Amino acid sequence: MKKTITSIKRAFRLAWKNFHRESGLSFVSVFVLVIVITLSVSLFLVRGVAEIIIKDIEQKADVTVDFHLAVPEERIFEIRDEIKEQFEVKGMEYTSREEAKTNFIQRFGDRPAVMESLEEVGNPFPASLNINADDSYTYRQIADFLEEEHNESVYNIDFYHREEVIAGIFNVTENIRSGGIVVGIILGVIAVLLVYNTIKLAIYGLREEIRVMRLVGSSNRFIQSSFIMQGAVLGCVAAFSSFVLLFLLGFLIPQSYNITLEVNLHQYFLEMLPMALLIQFVIGITLGVVSSSIATGKYLGE
Repeated sequence: MKKTITSIKRAFRLAWKNFHRESGLSFVSVFVLVIVITLSVSLFLVRGVAEIIIKDIEQKADVTVDFHLAVPEERIFEIRDEIKEQFEVKGMEYTSREEAKTNFIQRFGDRPAVMESLEEVGNPFPASLNINADDSYTYRQIADFLEEEHNESVYNIDFYHREEVIAGIFNVTENIRSGGIVVGIILGVIAVLLVYNTIKLAIYGLREEIRVMRLVGSSNRFIQSSFIMQGAVLGCVAAFSSFVLLFLLGFLIPQSYNITLEVNLHQYFLEMLPMALLIQFVIGITLGVVSSSIATGKYLGE
C-alpha cells in the first residue's frame, strides 16, 4: 500500500513537471478544454429551461376540430375516445358550444354592434376538440381518420391550413435538441485531439529522460501513469477554470428576469451549480485521461 502511494506521488510530481515544462502547449490545451467543458455544462444547465420552452412551443402546434352544430355531445365524446384509442396524443380539450360563446363574449363583449348581431343569430359557434400530439405525422393521421370515418360529423379541421407551420415548429424544436448534442461531440473530439498532441509532444520531448528512467528500473506502467496523470491535471485545471468562469457569469443573470412559464434563471443556476461542478470535473478528467491513454499507448513504446 505504501509503495503504491509513493508511486502515485512520484507519478504526480512528474506529471506536474511535464505540465510546467510544456506550459505553452498546456495553456492551449487547457483553453480548448475550458471552452468544451463550459459549453457542455452550459448545455446541461439550459436543458431544463430549453425543454420547458420547447414544450411551450410545441403546445402551440395544436389542431382544432370543429363539429356540425347538430352533432350531440355524446357523439363528439365517442369520437374523442376513438382518437385516444387509436393515436398517441398528449391531450385533448373539449369546448362546448356554450363555452365557445362565453369565450367570444369575454373577448368582444365591449363591442355593442357585435353583441347585437350575436343576439340576433343565437349561438353560431360549433363544439370543438383541441388536440395536442407529439409530431406532425400524428396530426395528419388524425385528420385523415376524421375525414374518412367521421366526415358527416366534422365541420372543419384546421390542420390542412396549418400543416406546413406545424411541421416547421417540430423541425425547429428537433433541431434545437439535436444541435446541442452535435456541437458537444465536435468540441469533445477537438479537445481529445489537442490533449492527445500535448501528451505526444511531451513524450517526444522527454524521450531521453524516459530512456534513463527505464535504465534505472522504472516500469513502463509507471511512466505511462505519469503522462495519464498529466492529462488528468490538464482536465482538472480546465474544469476549475470553467467553474470559475461560469460562477462569475452566473452573477450577470438578473434575479428578477423570468421567461416562459415563470422560470427564474438566477435561482435555477444557483440550484444546479453543485451538479455543474461535478459534471465539469468528470468531463475534464475523462477527456484528459482518455486522450492521454491513447497517446501513451501509441507513442510510449517507440
